[in-house]
Amino acid sequence: MTGFTLETWRRQAVCPEREAERCRQGVALFDFSFMSVVRASGAGSAALISDYVQRDLSNMSVGGIRYCVHADPEHRVRSDLTVWKVDDQVFEVMTGEAADVKSLAAQSTYRARVEDISACTAIFAVQGPLSLARILPACDERSLERLGYFSFCDVNIHGVPARIGRLGYTGERGFELVVHVDDGQHLWEALSQTIEVAGFATADVLRIEAGFSLFCNEFSVGATAKELGMSHFVDSTVEGPGDSMSLVCFSATAKQKPVLWQRPPDATVNLRQGELLATSACFSALAGSVLGLGYVVPGPIETMVSLVDPLGCFEDITLRPRPFFDPEKKSVLGGWDPQLNPMSSA
Repeated sequence: MTGFTLETWRRQAVCPEREAERCRQGVALFDFSFMSVVRASGAGSAALISDYVQRDLSNMSVGGIRYCVHADPEHRVRSDLTVWKVDDQVFEVMTGEAADVKSLAAQSTYRARVEDISACTAIFAVQGPLSLARILPACDERSLERLGYFSFCDVNIHGVPARIGRLGYTGERGFELVVHVDDGQHLWEALSQTIEVAGFATADVLRIEAGFSLFCNEFSVGATAKELGMSHFVDSTVEGPGDSMSLVCFSATAKQKPVLWQRPPDATVNLRQGELLATSACFSALAGSVLGLGYVVPGPIETMVSLVDPLGCFEDITLRPRPFFDPEKKSVLGGWDPQLNPMSSA
């Protein structure tokens, strides 16, 4: 289950539109085992990670998860990560950018030992309004019902010890399940008996609909946290400058309806007023049109009503509220519907 790379999984989905709709209306199962994971332990672990993500993590509670970003010395955001606090001196960091592992490992000291545990970790995601109903009956106890957003707990599910966090790449209600790789195949087979599997292309469609950035798309143009609308994820003292562009959500028409569209790697990033620098796009059944993320030069509203795509991929560009769901990751989309939980009256 851990042989996937991000690019091979992008090409895997059979019908991302249909799978995305199924996830929004019900539930879908994803394999995120291509993610990199490090464990930092020791009295200096909180300080080490805080310095790396430029965000004070000293007030985190055990069982909490924080969404963070990593920026280079020029304050350009290069990756995003989730930090899980296992106990007072142990943190686990999950990232899609393998360079984060090397950078954190290079800072390992006797006060903060950093260990790459990617090879022994499998990560699955169950996303959608039916996710609690589908996985709770397989758990040995019911702590998931009480689990807060961006929190995790340790339970046995289908007889496998798992760390389960209530969060998700899709913006939907759901969970991420972290298990030892030796238990991964068993758990995957058990989960997929009752939950249909979706590919990463589907997750990509869902995250565009949610307005969430993908490091290899939205971060590739050298935007700062401020330009990404992510100032709340870094300490104000290290935010840095940045107001030459602003990340937006847009709808558009296209000569060829894209399943998924990514900015060509050789395309220039010189952004002018009245232009859209598109970074991600898909056809969204939820929006009923092409939906995407990209950058504009902040300015008067009249400069935003006639945007043009210098690459010529998109026309009739209209800015849309960004995002449909939860850009600040403060509250999950909707709650658990008791009628969807078969154990709610048990």
